[in-house]
Amino acid sequence: MATPTSHRTSHTERALLLACGNCFRGDDGVGWRIGSAVEQQPPRTGLTVVMTQQLLPEHAEAISSADIVVFVDCSAISTAGTVSTIPIQPSETLPRILTHHLDPASLLRLTLNLYERIPSTAVVITVGGESFGLTDHLSKTVKAAVPRALEAVRCALLGNDAATSLPHAS
Repeated sequence: MATPTSHRTSHTERALLLACGNCFRGDDGVGWRIGSAVEQQPPRTGLTVVMTQQLLPEHAEAISSADIVVFVDCSAISTAGTVSTIPIQPSETLPRILTHHLDPASLLRLTLNLYERIPSTAVVITVGGESFGLTDHLSKTVKAAVPRALEAVRCALLGNDAATSLPHAS
């Protein structure tokens, strides 16, 4: 089984960014904002950016052909504005029902089961959210965290070590 590792990428490696969230639920749209920014100024060649409201079984195929996968999303449990980089491995088992409740580790497990291959590097980057109301605007706290999150995403896509948790600036 492949194990996520941290290393410098070569130009031949393929990277996948899965930007998750709902742009009409306030801070939950931060993943899409970050994904859009990376898409406009990709930090590397061989990068595919996928914007999605949720992780789906259909994403397993794209993950199987990537050497690096980065999931970016808002966290409802982290302190607002905190940027976290979390290396992940496939979960031990799959959920009983593969519907709308796939987390990154379960999606890696599904990818491994279906394609017998996963990326050598897999990380989740989250931004702690503050407001999830019906709006297309980010809270000030989350908006201020976007540059730190973008840097964490760029580091992950380039195979550089990034800080594990970056609290919001005071």
